[in-house]
Amino acid sequence: MLHTEVFLTQISLNPLPGSDFLSPSSKIRLATIQSLARAQQFILGRLLLAQAASKVLGIEYRANDITEGEFFPCLLKAPHLHASISHSGDCLGVTVNTERVGLDIECCRPKANIAKLAKFALHRDEADWVNALKEESQERFYQLWTLREAAFKAGIRDQVIRGSSLIAGDSIKVDWYWASERERTHRVSIACLAPCSMVLIHKPGL
Repeated sequence: MLHTEVFLTQISLNPLPGSDFLSPSSKIRLATIQSLARAQQFILGRLLLAQAASKVLGIEYRANDITEGEFFPCLLKAPHLHASISHSGDCLGVTVNTERVGLDIECCRPKANIAKLAKFALHRDEADWVNALKEESQERFYQLWTLREAAFKAGIRDQVIRGSSLIAGDSIKVDWYWASERERTHRVSIACLAPCSMVLIHKPGL
């Protein structure tokens, strides 16, 4: 069983840090970001990744040893580890593991039209499942949405991009492994080809 630790932080609790500690490739990527808020997310994400990598390795891992891949950051000095990062609203999360784990975080909007969103964004069977119980529709929608995104990031793409449903009968049934938890304002989910569990670790300030 892969015990996956997800490091979470609240973006607004962290002042905008400088960028001197970033790797050359991260500085190049940062230079393309116009939004100050997005720049803060980017820098904090690399700081949080360094902390997560340090925890896994048992030694200090520095943010300037994180390079930018085509789709996700890479740990230059620990190529056997896989990193995943996600943010939504004021929440930022990362995970670092020996297996490829996809992480997705989504801010749960209480006033969102879930019935409409489900029909637009999900498979028909999934939308029917989401809307079957009105009192559970929001939880069901964000669970499915984040699981699909997490699976895509984990490289499990056939089932989530070819129109197939994650629902069989009245429950989620897939041929990969996942874990999902609801925070106060967010849904956090992971997906992996290996059996996994998830622990959320809150880091108020970086």
